[in-house]
Amino acid sequence: MSPQKSFLFDVNKCTGCAACQIACAIENRVEAGIDWRQVHTFNSRHVPGVPSFHHSLASNHCVDPPCMKHCPALAYSKDPGTGAVTIDADKCIGCKYCSWACPYDAPRFNAGAGTMEKCTFCSHRLDEGLEPACVSLCPTGALGFTEYDPAGETAVPGFTQSDIGPAIRFVPQRRSAVASASVVTACVHPPDLAVVAAAIVPGRIGLRSEWTLMVFTFLGALLAGWYAAPLLAPAQSTFAPVGPPHPLVFALAGAAGLALAASHLGRWNRAWRVVLNWRHSWLSREVLLFPAFLTLATITLADGSAGGTFNWIVAALGFAALFAMDSVYHVTRAPGLWLHSAQVFLTGLLIAGLFSANSMVFGVVVVVKTSLYLSRKYNLFRALREARPWFTRVRVLAGLVVPLALWWNGDPRWFPVIVALVAAGELIDRAEFYLELDAPSPARQMDADLADLFQQKGSS
Repeated sequence: MSPQKSFLFDVNKCTGCAACQIACAIENRVEAGIDWRQVHTFNSRHVPGVPSFHHSLASNHCVDPPCMKHCPALAYSKDPGTGAVTIDADKCIGCKYCSWACPYDAPRFNAGAGTMEKCTFCSHRLDEGLEPACVSLCPTGALGFTEYDPAGETAVPGFTQSDIGPAIRFVPQRRSAVASASVVTACVHPPDLAVVAAAIVPGRIGLRSEWTLMVFTFLGALLAGWYAAPLLAPAQSTFAPVGPPHPLVFALAGAAGLALAASHLGRWNRAWRVVLNWRHSWLSREVLLFPAFLTLATITLADGSAGGTFNWIVAALGFAALFAMDSVYHVTRAPGLWLHSAQVFLTGLLIAGLFSANSMVFGVVVVVKTSLYLSRKYNLFRALREARPWFTRVRVLAGLVVPLALWWNGDPRWFPVIVALVAAGELIDRAEFYLELDAPSPARQMDADLADLFQQKGSS
Protein backbone atom coordinates (compact mmCIF):
# COMPACT_ATOMS: atom_id res chain seq x y z
CA MET A 1 0.00 0.00 0.00
CA SER A 2 1.16 3.52 -0.74
CA PRO A 3 2.86 5.33 2.17
CA GLN A 4 0.89 8.47 1.26
CA LYS A 5 -1.18 9.60 4.23
CA SER A 6 -4.53 11.35 3.96
CA PHE A 7 -7.02 13.40 5.91
CA LEU A 8 -10.50 11.92 6.35
CA PHE A 9 -13.32 14.40 6.91
CA ASP A 10 -16.87 13.54 8.01
CA VAL A 11 -19.19 16.33 6.91
CA ASN A 12 -21.92 15.03 9.24
CA LYS A 13 -19.83 15.47 12.40
CA CYS A 14 -18.31 18.91 11.86
CA THR A 15 -19.99 21.72 13.83
CA GLY A 16 -17.75 24.49 12.52
CA CYS A 17 -16.24 25.13 15.94
CA ALA A 18 -12.77 25.84 14.46
CA ALA A 19 -10.98 23.84 17.17
CA CYS A 20 -8.88 22.24 14.42
CA GLN A 21 -7.87 25.66 13.13
CA ILE A 22 -6.85 26.81 16.60
CA ALA A 23 -4.98 23.57 17.30
CA CYS A 24 -3.01 23.99 14.08
CA ALA A 25 -2.11 27.59 14.88
CA ILE A 26 -0.93 26.75 18.41
CA GLU A 27 1.00 23.59 17.48
CA ASN A 28 2.82 25.22 14.56
CA ARG A 29 3.04 28.76 15.97
CA VAL A 30 1.23 30.16 12.96
CA GLU A 31 0.95 33.94 12.96
CA ALA A 32 -2.51 35.44 13.37
CA GLY A 33 -4.34 35.98 10.11
CA ILE A 34 -2.36 33.41 8.08
CA ASP A 35 -4.36 30.28 9.08
CA TRP A 36 -2.89 27.13 7.56
CA ARG A 37 -6.24 25.42 8.21
CA GLN A 38 -9.62 27.08 7.69
CA VAL A 39 -13.24 26.10 8.28
CA HIS A 40 -15.50 26.99 5.35
CA THR A 41 -19.29 27.00 5.57
CA PHE A 42 -21.34 25.81 2.61
CA ASN A 43 -24.45 27.97 2.17
CA SER A 44 -23.37 30.43 4.86
CA ARG A 45 -26.10 32.80 3.63
CA HIS A 46 -28.74 30.11 4.33
CA VAL A 47 -30.28 30.17 0.88
CA PRO A 48 -33.54 28.21 1.14
CA GLY A 49 -33.69 24.80 -0.48
CA VAL A 50 -30.10 23.69 -0.04
CA PRO A 51 -28.27 22.34 3.02
CA SER A 52 -25.67 24.08 5.16
CA PHE A 53 -22.56 22.28 6.39
CA HIS A 54 -18.84 22.85 6.99
CA HIS A 55 -15.53 21.82 5.47
CA SER A 56 -12.29 21.90 7.44
CA LEU A 57 -9.51 22.30 4.86
CA ALA A 58 -5.77 22.82 4.88
CA SER A 59 -3.11 21.64 2.45
CA ASN A 60 -4.21 18.35 0.90
CA HIS A 61 -0.61 17.17 0.33
CA CYS A 62 -1.56 16.05 -3.15
CA VAL A 63 -0.09 13.04 -4.92
CA ASP A 64 0.88 15.34 -7.81
CA PRO A 65 1.13 18.73 -6.05
CA PRO A 66 0.95 21.68 -8.47
CA CYS A 67 2.59 23.95 -5.89
CA MET A 68 5.74 21.83 -6.09
CA LYS A 69 5.52 21.30 -9.85
CA HIS A 70 5.28 25.00 -10.70
CA CYS A 71 7.42 26.56 -7.96
CA PRO A 72 10.16 28.38 -9.92
CA ALA A 73 12.60 28.31 -7.00
CA LEU A 74 12.35 24.55 -6.27
CA ALA A 75 11.46 25.37 -2.68
CA TYR A 76 8.99 22.49 -2.28
CA SER A 77 9.62 18.84 -1.45
CA LYS A 78 7.47 15.77 -0.83
CA ASP A 79 8.25 13.29 1.94
CA PRO A 80 8.45 9.79 0.44
CA GLY A 81 7.33 8.24 3.72
CA THR A 82 4.16 10.22 4.45
CA GLY A 83 3.52 12.23 1.30
CA ALA A 84 3.78 15.49 3.24
CA VAL A 85 4.41 18.47 0.93
CA THR A 86 6.55 21.10 2.65
CA ILE A 87 8.29 24.39 1.86
CA ASP A 88 11.94 25.16 2.54
CA ALA A 89 11.78 28.75 3.79
CA ASP A 90 15.46 29.26 2.94
CA LYS A 91 14.74 28.55 -0.74
CA CYS A 92 11.38 30.33 -1.09
CA ILE A 93 11.45 33.69 -2.91
CA GLY A 94 7.90 34.70 -1.95
CA CYS A 95 6.65 35.01 -5.53
CA LYS A 96 3.22 33.59 -4.49
CA TYR A 97 3.05 31.55 -7.70
CA CYS A 98 2.37 28.35 -5.74
CA SER A 99 -0.80 29.92 -4.34
CA TRP A 100 -1.98 30.59 -7.90
CA ALA A 101 -1.37 26.96 -8.84
CA CYS A 102 -3.08 25.43 -5.80
CA PRO A 103 -6.86 25.01 -6.30
CA TYR A 104 -7.31 24.73 -2.54
CA ASP A 105 -5.64 28.03 -1.53
CA ALA A 106 -3.30 26.16 0.80
CA PRO A 107 0.02 28.10 0.52
CA ARG A 108 -0.13 31.32 2.49
CA PHE A 109 2.11 34.37 2.24
CA ASN A 110 3.82 35.57 5.40
CA ALA A 111 4.48 39.25 4.72
CA GLY A 112 6.84 39.56 7.66
CA ALA A 113 9.10 36.74 6.50
CA GLY A 114 8.53 37.43 2.80
CA THR A 115 7.97 33.71 2.15
CA MET A 116 5.17 31.23 1.66
CA GLU A 117 4.11 28.71 4.30
CA LYS A 118 1.49 26.00 4.64
CA CYS A 119 0.28 22.96 6.55
CA THR A 120 3.09 20.43 7.03
CA PHE A 121 0.92 17.43 8.01
CA CYS A 122 2.50 18.10 11.43
CA SER A 123 5.49 16.11 10.18
CA HIS A 124 7.23 16.50 13.53
CA ARG A 125 4.28 14.76 15.20
CA LEU A 126 4.18 12.01 12.57
CA ASP A 127 7.86 11.30 13.32
CA GLU A 128 6.81 10.63 16.92
CA GLY A 129 3.93 8.37 15.91
CA LEU A 130 1.29 11.01 16.66
CA GLU A 131 -1.54 12.31 14.50
CA PRO A 132 -1.61 15.91 13.24
CA ALA A 133 -2.73 18.36 15.93
CA CYS A 134 -5.90 19.30 14.05
CA VAL A 135 -6.98 15.65 13.96
CA SER A 136 -5.98 14.91 17.55
CA LEU A 137 -7.93 17.85 18.99
CA CYS A 138 -11.11 17.72 16.87
CA PRO A 139 -13.79 17.40 19.59
CA THR A 140 -16.40 15.66 17.40
CA GLY A 141 -14.14 13.25 15.53
CA ALA A 142 -15.00 14.90 12.22
CA LEU A 143 -11.37 15.07 11.16
CA GLY A 144 -9.38 11.87 10.85
CA PHE A 145 -6.02 10.66 9.54
CA THR A 146 -5.60 7.49 7.49
CA GLU A 147 -3.90 5.84 4.52
CA TYR A 148 -4.55 7.47 1.17
CA ASP A 149 -7.24 5.72 -0.87
CA PRO A 150 -7.28 6.85 -4.52
CA ALA A 151 -10.82 5.50 -4.86
CA GLY A 152 -12.11 7.42 -1.83
CA GLU A 153 -14.87 10.01 -2.01
CA THR A 154 -14.02 13.59 -3.01
CA ALA A 155 -17.10 14.49 -5.05
CA VAL A 156 -18.82 16.57 -2.40
CA PRO A 157 -20.35 20.03 -2.82
CA GLY A 158 -17.87 22.81 -2.22
CA PHE A 159 -14.71 20.78 -2.92
CA THR A 160 -12.84 21.44 -6.17
CA GLN A 161 -12.43 18.30 -8.26
CA SER A 162 -8.95 17.81 -9.66
CA ASP A 163 -6.69 15.14 -11.12
CA ILE A 164 -3.79 16.10 -8.82
CA GLY A 165 -4.73 13.51 -6.18
CA PRO A 166 -5.66 15.56 -3.09
CA ALA A 167 -4.92 13.50 0.02
CA ILE A 168 -8.27 14.03 1.67
CA ARG A 169 -11.35 11.83 1.60
CA PHE A 170 -14.89 12.69 2.70
CA VAL A 171 -17.80 11.05 4.42
CA PRO A 172 -20.57 12.89 2.52
CA GLN A 173 -23.65 14.38 4.10
CA ARG A 174 -26.31 11.77 4.83
CA ARG A 175 -29.34 11.73 2.56
CA SER A 176 -31.69 12.28 5.47
CA ALA A 177 -29.91 15.51 6.33
CA VAL A 178 -30.01 16.62 2.71
CA ALA A 179 -33.70 15.79 2.38
CA SER A 180 -34.63 17.71 5.51
CA ALA A 181 -33.07 20.85 4.07
CA SER A 182 -34.36 20.46 0.52
CA VAL A 183 -37.64 22.35 0.57
CA VAL A 184 -37.53 25.40 -1.69
CA THR A 185 -39.29 28.39 -0.16
CA ALA A 186 -42.00 29.28 -2.66
CA CYS A 187 -42.39 32.89 -1.51
CA VAL A 188 -38.91 33.83 -2.71
CA HIS A 189 -38.48 34.47 -6.42
CA PRO A 190 -36.00 31.87 -7.81
CA PRO A 191 -33.97 34.30 -9.98
CA ASP A 192 -33.36 36.51 -6.94
CA LEU A 193 -32.03 33.57 -4.96
CA ALA A 194 -29.89 32.45 -7.88
CA VAL A 195 -28.20 35.83 -7.91
CA VAL A 196 -27.60 35.64 -4.15
CA ALA A 197 -26.19 32.14 -4.45
CA ALA A 198 -23.84 33.20 -7.24
CA ALA A 199 -22.45 36.18 -5.32
CA ILE A 200 -18.78 36.60 -6.10
CA VAL A 201 -16.36 35.86 -3.28
CA PRO A 202 -13.47 38.34 -2.93
CA GLY A 203 -10.68 37.12 -5.17
CA ARG A 204 -7.12 36.36 -4.11
CA ILE A 205 -5.57 37.69 -7.36
CA GLY A 206 -6.41 41.13 -8.70
CA LEU A 207 -5.24 44.38 -10.21
CA ARG A 208 -4.50 46.01 -6.86
CA SER A 209 -2.01 43.30 -5.88
CA GLU A 210 -0.65 42.59 -9.37
CA TRP A 211 -0.41 46.06 -10.97
CA THR A 212 3.38 45.78 -11.15
CA LEU A 213 2.98 42.63 -13.23
CA MET A 214 0.47 44.41 -15.45
CA VAL A 215 3.00 47.17 -16.20
CA PHE A 216 5.82 44.66 -16.68
CA THR A 217 3.88 42.49 -19.14
CA PHE A 218 2.65 45.52 -21.10
CA LEU A 219 6.21 46.84 -21.36
CA GLY A 220 7.27 43.40 -22.56
CA ALA A 221 4.66 43.46 -25.34
CA LEU A 222 5.63 47.02 -26.29
CA LEU A 223 9.34 46.22 -26.54
CA ALA A 224 8.89 42.93 -28.41
CA GLY A 225 6.47 44.52 -30.88
CA TRP A 226 8.61 47.60 -31.37
CA TYR A 227 11.72 45.54 -32.03
CA ALA A 228 9.88 43.35 -34.58
CA ALA A 229 8.24 46.29 -36.37
CA PRO A 230 11.10 47.08 -38.85
CA LEU A 231 11.06 43.43 -39.96
CA LEU A 232 7.38 43.71 -40.94
CA ALA A 233 7.49 47.14 -42.62
CA PRO A 234 5.94 46.95 -46.14
CA ALA A 235 7.64 48.44 -49.19
CA GLN A 236 4.90 51.04 -49.47
CA SER A 237 2.52 52.35 -46.81
CA THR A 238 0.19 55.28 -46.18
CA PHE A 239 1.85 55.91 -42.82
CA ALA A 240 5.53 56.27 -42.06
CA PRO A 241 6.75 53.35 -39.92
CA VAL A 242 7.96 54.12 -36.43
CA GLY A 243 11.73 53.87 -36.34
CA PRO A 244 13.58 51.33 -34.17
CA PRO A 245 13.90 52.32 -30.50
CA HIS A 246 17.04 53.92 -29.17
CA PRO A 247 19.08 51.14 -27.54
CA LEU A 248 19.47 53.02 -24.25
CA VAL A 249 15.76 53.78 -24.01
CA PHE A 250 14.99 50.17 -24.93
CA ALA A 251 17.34 48.80 -22.26
CA LEU A 252 16.12 51.18 -19.55
CA ALA A 253 12.45 50.37 -20.27
CA GLY A 254 13.19 46.65 -20.08
CA ALA A 255 15.19 47.08 -16.88
CA ALA A 256 12.33 49.07 -15.35
CA GLY A 257 9.94 46.26 -16.21
CA LEU A 258 12.21 43.66 -14.63
CA ALA A 259 12.55 45.81 -11.51
CA LEU A 260 8.76 46.03 -11.21
CA ALA A 261 8.49 42.26 -11.60
CA ALA A 262 11.17 41.72 -8.94
CA SER A 263 9.33 44.05 -6.54
CA HIS A 264 6.51 41.51 -6.56
CA LEU A 265 8.77 39.03 -4.75
CA GLY A 266 8.73 38.69 -0.99
CA ARG A 267 12.48 37.96 -0.94
CA TRP A 268 13.89 39.83 -3.95
CA ASN A 269 17.45 39.14 -2.78
CA ARG A 270 16.84 35.51 -3.73
CA ALA A 271 15.49 36.43 -7.17
CA TRP A 272 18.21 34.39 -8.88
CA ARG A 273 16.42 31.22 -7.76
CA VAL A 274 13.45 32.02 -9.98
CA VAL A 275 15.10 30.33 -12.99
CA LEU A 276 15.85 26.97 -11.33
CA ASN A 277 12.66 25.16 -12.38
CA TRP A 278 12.84 25.96 -16.09
CA ARG A 279 11.83 22.39 -16.97
CA HIS A 280 8.33 22.72 -15.50
CA SER A 281 7.58 26.31 -14.49
CA TRP A 282 6.49 28.91 -17.04
CA LEU A 283 7.55 31.57 -14.56
CA SER A 284 11.13 30.29 -14.74
CA ARG A 285 10.95 30.24 -18.54
CA GLU A 286 9.61 33.79 -18.67
CA VAL A 287 12.45 35.05 -16.49
CA LEU A 288 15.02 33.28 -18.67
CA LEU A 289 13.57 34.36 -22.03
CA PHE A 290 12.79 38.03 -21.46
CA PRO A 291 16.24 39.16 -20.18
CA ALA A 292 17.85 37.13 -22.99
CA PHE A 293 15.69 38.95 -25.54
CA LEU A 294 16.35 42.28 -23.88
CA THR A 295 20.12 41.76 -23.95
CA LEU A 296 20.37 40.56 -27.55
CA ALA A 297 17.90 43.17 -28.81
CA THR A 298 19.85 45.98 -27.13
CA ILE A 299 23.07 44.74 -28.73
CA THR A 300 21.59 44.60 -32.24
CA LEU A 301 19.97 48.01 -31.82
CA ALA A 302 23.29 49.48 -30.70
CA ASP A 303 24.95 47.94 -33.78
CA GLY A 304 22.35 49.60 -35.99
CA SER A 305 21.29 46.37 -37.71
CA ALA A 306 17.65 46.39 -38.77
CA GLY A 307 17.31 43.19 -40.76
CA GLY A 308 18.81 39.80 -41.39
CA THR A 309 18.38 36.33 -40.00
CA PHE A 310 19.75 37.15 -36.56
CA ASN A 311 17.23 39.97 -36.11
CA TRP A 312 14.42 37.55 -36.91
CA ILE A 313 15.80 35.13 -34.32
CA VAL A 314 15.92 37.87 -31.68
CA ALA A 315 12.36 38.96 -32.57
CA ALA A 316 11.20 35.35 -32.27
CA LEU A 317 12.89 35.18 -28.87
CA GLY A 318 10.92 38.25 -27.81
CA PHE A 319 7.62 36.68 -28.81
CA ALA A 320 8.62 33.44 -27.11
CA ALA A 321 9.03 35.51 -23.94
CA LEU A 322 5.53 36.96 -24.48
CA PHE A 323 4.14 33.43 -24.92
CA ALA A 324 5.77 32.44 -21.62
CA MET A 325 4.25 35.52 -19.92
CA ASP A 326 0.79 34.47 -21.08
CA SER A 327 1.39 30.84 -20.07
CA VAL A 328 2.30 31.87 -16.51
CA TYR A 329 -1.39 32.53 -15.83
CA HIS A 330 -2.65 29.16 -17.04
CA VAL A 331 -2.02 27.60 -13.61
CA THR A 332 -5.01 29.56 -12.29
CA ARG A 333 -7.29 27.36 -14.44
CA ALA A 334 -9.34 30.43 -15.35
CA PRO A 335 -11.40 29.73 -18.49
CA GLY A 336 -10.46 31.31 -21.81
CA LEU A 337 -6.82 32.09 -21.04
CA TRP A 338 -5.47 30.10 -23.98
CA LEU A 339 -7.02 32.64 -26.35
CA HIS A 340 -7.71 35.93 -24.59
CA SER A 341 -8.00 39.45 -26.00
CA ALA A 342 -5.52 40.76 -23.41
CA GLN A 343 -2.79 38.24 -24.20
CA VAL A 344 0.51 40.08 -24.45
CA PHE A 345 1.46 37.86 -27.41
CA LEU A 346 -1.43 39.38 -29.38
CA THR A 347 -0.62 42.84 -28.03
CA GLY A 348 2.96 42.46 -29.25
CA LEU A 349 1.70 41.53 -32.72
CA LEU A 350 -0.66 44.52 -32.66
CA ILE A 351 2.17 46.91 -31.77
CA ALA A 352 4.42 45.33 -34.41
CA GLY A 353 1.73 45.84 -37.06
CA LEU A 354 1.03 49.38 -35.90
CA PHE A 355 4.63 50.57 -35.64
CA SER A 356 5.56 48.94 -38.96
CA ALA A 357 2.52 50.54 -40.67
CA ASN A 358 1.63 47.06 -41.92
CA SER A 359 -2.10 47.23 -42.71
CA MET A 360 -2.53 43.46 -42.99
CA VAL A 361 -1.01 42.60 -39.60
CA PHE A 362 -2.64 45.53 -37.81
CA GLY A 363 -6.10 44.93 -39.29
CA VAL A 364 -6.12 41.18 -38.66
CA VAL A 365 -5.03 41.52 -35.03
CA VAL A 366 -7.60 44.28 -34.35
CA VAL A 367 -10.38 42.05 -35.70
CA VAL A 368 -9.18 39.06 -33.65
CA LYS A 369 -8.86 41.12 -30.47
CA THR A 370 -12.30 42.70 -30.94
CA SER A 371 -13.94 39.30 -31.44
CA LEU A 372 -12.24 37.80 -28.38
CA TYR A 373 -13.06 40.81 -26.22
CA LEU A 374 -16.77 40.89 -27.10
CA SER A 375 -17.03 37.11 -26.67
CA ARG A 376 -15.50 37.38 -23.20
CA LYS A 377 -17.88 40.15 -22.18
CA TYR A 378 -20.86 38.09 -23.34
CA ASN A 379 -19.68 35.13 -21.26
CA LEU A 380 -19.24 37.37 -18.20
CA PHE A 381 -22.77 38.70 -18.62
CA ARG A 382 -24.21 35.19 -18.88
CA ALA A 383 -22.29 34.08 -15.79
CA LEU A 384 -23.67 37.00 -13.75
CA ARG A 385 -20.16 38.43 -13.48
CA GLU A 386 -19.41 42.13 -13.64
CA ALA A 387 -19.08 43.00 -17.35
CA ARG A 388 -18.13 46.69 -16.88
CA PRO A 389 -20.20 48.10 -19.78
CA TRP A 390 -18.52 51.53 -19.74
CA PHE A 391 -15.07 49.99 -19.90
CA THR A 392 -16.35 47.85 -22.75
CA ARG A 393 -17.55 50.83 -24.75
CA VAL A 394 -14.34 52.77 -24.27
CA ARG A 395 -12.12 49.78 -25.01
CA VAL A 396 -13.98 48.71 -28.18
CA LEU A 397 -14.66 52.15 -29.65
CA ALA A 398 -11.57 54.13 -28.62
CA GLY A 399 -9.10 51.25 -28.54
CA LEU A 400 -10.16 49.18 -31.55
CA VAL A 401 -12.91 50.50 -33.81
CA VAL A 402 -11.85 54.17 -34.03
CA PRO A 403 -8.13 53.40 -34.59
CA LEU A 404 -9.06 50.97 -37.38
CA ALA A 405 -11.37 53.54 -38.98
CA LEU A 406 -8.69 56.24 -38.79
CA TRP A 407 -6.19 53.80 -40.26
CA TRP A 408 -8.36 53.14 -43.29
CA ASN A 409 -8.97 56.88 -43.59
CA GLY A 410 -5.32 57.07 -44.55
CA ASP A 411 -4.49 60.56 -43.25
CA PRO A 412 -0.92 60.49 -41.83
CA ARG A 413 -1.81 63.28 -39.40
CA TRP A 414 -4.00 60.83 -37.47
CA PHE A 415 -1.19 58.36 -36.84
CA PRO A 416 -0.15 59.73 -33.39
CA VAL A 417 -3.83 59.63 -32.36
CA ILE A 418 -4.08 56.01 -33.51
CA VAL A 419 -1.03 55.07 -31.44
CA ALA A 420 -2.39 56.83 -28.34
CA LEU A 421 -5.84 55.22 -28.66
CA VAL A 422 -4.40 51.74 -29.21
CA ALA A 423 -2.14 52.09 -26.16
CA ALA A 424 -5.06 53.27 -23.99
CA GLY A 425 -7.26 50.43 -25.20
CA GLU A 426 -4.60 47.80 -24.54
CA LEU A 427 -3.99 49.12 -21.02
CA ILE A 428 -7.74 48.97 -20.30
CA ASP A 429 -7.93 45.39 -21.57
CA ARG A 430 -4.87 44.35 -19.57
CA ALA A 431 -6.24 45.99 -16.43
CA GLU A 432 -9.56 44.16 -16.89
CA PHE A 433 -7.63 40.93 -17.32
CA TYR A 434 -6.29 41.28 -13.78
CA LEU A 435 -9.64 42.45 -12.41
CA GLU A 436 -11.27 39.28 -13.77
CA LEU A 437 -8.41 36.89 -13.06
CA ASP A 438 -8.64 34.60 -10.08
CA ALA A 439 -7.51 31.18 -9.00
CA PRO A 440 -9.92 28.60 -7.58
CA SER A 441 -10.46 28.59 -3.84
CA PRO A 442 -12.70 26.69 -1.44
CA ALA A 443 -14.89 29.76 -0.86
CA ARG A 444 -15.31 30.36 -4.61
CA GLN A 445 -16.03 26.67 -5.24
CA MET A 446 -18.67 26.69 -2.53
CA ASP A 447 -20.41 29.68 -4.09
CA ALA A 448 -20.39 28.05 -7.52
CA ASP A 449 -21.74 24.74 -6.21
CA LEU A 450 -24.36 26.54 -4.14
CA ALA A 451 -25.66 28.28 -7.24
CA ASP A 452 -25.74 24.98 -9.14
CA LEU A 453 -27.59 23.16 -6.36
CA PHE A 454 -30.21 25.85 -6.05
CA GLN A 455 -30.83 26.02 -9.76
CA GLN A 456 -31.16 22.23 -9.90
CA LYS A 457 -33.75 22.24 -7.12
CA GLY A 458 -35.59 25.18 -8.62
CA SER A 459 -35.97 23.40 -11.95
CA SER A 460 -36.96 20.03 -10.43
